[in-house]
Amino acid sequence: MNTTTKSKKWKIWIAILIAFTLLITAALYFISYKLEPMLDKKLKEGIAKASNGLYSLTYSDLNLDLTQGNIRLENLNLQNDSTVYLQLDKAEKAPNALFEATAQQLSINGVSLWGILINKRIEISDIGLDSLKGKVVLNERSYNNKKESKDPYSIIKESFKSLEIQKFRAERMQIVMQDHSKQGNKPKIVKGIDLAMENFLIDENSGNDSTRFLYSKDLSIHIPEFKTTLDGAPYSLGFKELKFSAKDKDTRISKLELLPTIDLESFAKRDKLNKPRMELSLDSVWLTGIDIQKLWKEKRLLADSAHISKGQFDLAKDKRYQLENVSKIGQSPAQQLMKVNQTFSIKTVKVNGIDLSYAQISDKYARQGKIDFKNIRGTLKNVTNDKALLRRNKDMTADLVGNVYGKGTLSAFFTFDMLSKAGDFSYKGGLTAMTVSPYNRILEPLLNIRLAEGNIEKITFDMHGNDAKNWGKFTFDYNRLKVDVLKDPEKGPGKKGILSFIANRFFINDSNPDANGKYHVAQVEYNRVPEHPFFKVIWKSLLQGIIECTGTDPKYLPGI
Repeated sequence: MNTTTKSKKWKIWIAILIAFTLLITAALYFISYKLEPMLDKKLKEGIAKASNGLYSLTYSDLNLDLTQGNIRLENLNLQNDSTVYLQLDKAEKAPNALFEATAQQLSINGVSLWGILINKRIEISDIGLDSLKGKVVLNERSYNNKKESKDPYSIIKESFKSLEIQKFRAERMQIVMQDHSKQGNKPKIVKGIDLAMENFLIDENSGNDSTRFLYSKDLSIHIPEFKTTLDGAPYSLGFKELKFSAKDKDTRISKLELLPTIDLESFAKRDKLNKPRMELSLDSVWLTGIDIQKLWKEKRLLADSAHISKGQFDLAKDKRYQLENVSKIGQSPAQQLMKVNQTFSIKTVKVNGIDLSYAQISDKYARQGKIDFKNIRGTLKNVTNDKALLRRNKDMTADLVGNVYGKGTLSAFFTFDMLSKAGDFSYKGGLTAMTVSPYNRILEPLLNIRLAEGNIEKITFDMHGNDAKNWGKFTFDYNRLKVDVLKDPEKGPGKKGILSFIANRFFINDSNPDANGKYHVAQVEYNRVPEHPFFKVIWKSLLQGIIECTGTDPKYLPGI
């Protein structure tokens, strides 16, 4: 056979192959054209049947391309039927949540027909959902608590062996959530959500695969910005950005803020529980080592560490309107954590660069005093309310350091017995050298006294406490302390010369050791006033130590 003959035969085979390919392609397009109305009908009927008539789906266009295994729906609209919902509720078959949704486009690409028809496996390479706007209304029904939730595999196993999606992405989603089971609950709106899922699989084994979260190898969520007002509280909560990755087992939040929506005076007039108004702004919160399986299956938040970096936490009260007439027993930080409904555990919390302040307006002088703690840093360990974990280690600790008014270094090590019914805890630490003048920012507005001069050499304390009292050892080394008792602000500036002289001469030791060389050590025994909050009890206990070391007459410190 010569070369010319061979060439002709190859051309014939190529022509046949091309013709066959075109024939198959044309056939697939023809089948696609014929299948589109059938698919349209089955899709709508399937959604109605699966939801017992509760939901209906409409769209402006459906395109089916069997050659590529692609399906595209345009301008989708998912609606629920309120009449059907009432009927289902009467029959105790209504779900706890109702959905409404619209989307510009849903594209399903790379569907394997061979896998569906021959292998009984649904295999999809990519699903994209564009510009979803959804509404979720929660209507919790008690009869659903008795029902066991269905395993997704049990839903498909009669028809298919598995459902696999290599990639799923939803971009620019907007979700509105409202909980009708909570009175006065306002809708919460989250905009611009991006969600991506990789290697999603439902089969007989995937539900127990510890490497998967919600049946996927990775699920990531990005929310660019969020802000909402809190129900029943005068605050707004928001953040600049949130990122979650199931694969990396972490969550990052930037610029987390809890801000008051009313001014301090209005807050104080409304407050009946003697709580400070809060203002919180944190630059960065990073949660790492999240136990994805516990979060998914047991709804428990367990993590290795949290990192809180840079921010401001301001507390304020207006004593002209806020009265200490509410018991604060059982409200220490540890006791408050134990009351949180969500079970959680974070092995280590690292804090760095946090500024804390407390401001108070005096009921007597109508002036604001303030104390600042700058650049607080340190570590909290065993931050949990999980009783199973606490039975192995019952102590939560906080080892913190900060600078009082940006000057002296204050260190404190707290230990909380998380299982103690009496609220047992301890705290020890100290303050390094600084002058006393910065403290006039709180003493003069609130007590109308001024520290004219003096130097703190060091303070140390080793204390214990519970719901009833605080006790322990306190030392205060200082020198050249002088106090000015000031005139009533309404009578003009200046000090009361005679009272100041008497106070400095007879009622206050100007140094420790004193002029006689005696070193004063305080053995504090402080019985708690039930209406005083936790940190005021701490302050009162330390103040008693100051009084004993300085020999100060408590009449010069009313109400502090």
